[in-house]
Amino acid sequence: MDILTSKCAILTGASHGIGPYIARTLASRGINLALAARSGAELEAVAESLGDTVKVLVVPTDLNDASQRQNLVIRTRQEFGRVDILINNAGLEEIIPFEEQRSEMIPSIINTNVIAPMLLTHEVLPPMLARGEGAIVNVASLAGRTGMPFGAVYSGSKGALAEWSISLHAELFGRGVSVSAVCPGFVSDEGMHARKGTPAPRSLGEVSPQAVADAVLLALETGHPEILVSSRPIRLLMALRALAPRAALAFARRSGLINYLKKLASANKKNHGD
Repeated sequence: MDILTSKCAILTGASHGIGPYIARTLASRGINLALAARSGAELEAVAESLGDTVKVLVVPTDLNDASQRQNLVIRTRQEFGRVDILINNAGLEEIIPFEEQRSEMIPSIINTNVIAPMLLTHEVLPPMLARGEGAIVNVASLAGRTGMPFGAVYSGSKGALAEWSISLHAELFGRGVSVSAVCPGFVSDEGMHARKGTPAPRSLGEVSPQAVADAVLLALETGHPEILVSSRPIRLLMALRALAPRAALAFARRSGLINYLKKLASANKKNHGD
């Protein structure tokens, strides 16, 4: 039998974007799911799309509310007996010049992308450690590994999520609980740039939402601390950034990345009515 079959996973951010792809991918491996997001109607639609292949629990949840986070964990344990897997996929992004970003968006992004995953992990981790078995997968971003202008707060939050994941992976090594960061680049069809109808520059490439879902599954199968999802050799840029930051910035300019993000930021600014 597949070692993942009949496991139970909490999946946050399950209602849209990459979330439904992850849900379908996990369900195909027999993983029972507790789907969490703010929109109950959208969650019900995702649950219905999964059919009867696995057990599915829908729990509308505001992850920034402590009582709702606790309710998510309690209801999941009541339904399935325990939490075997936690996938922190929910995220909030905004591409806009930092000085023009609404001040209230800064804590919102940090709370959703960093604090909520940490606190939810803190809720589910002790029983995993007591059993000597479990998995945490945090969906971060290459923006957090390479730096992303015009998305400084988002980039910083995803960098914090990725570094925390790697730190916790090392801390828990040998105790039966794996912690992984999945870091996708520009995501086609479901990414923010795709929603604006603006494909990423060819030099940067895109990845499909299914590729990200497959990376989440790979993290569960292997327990790797970090999985990069990119159609380009991104580790070369990461190494260049570490060794020669000015050269990495020059590459970002030549590749069209900065101009591309500047255009997205300008479009976002117009949508806010600024």
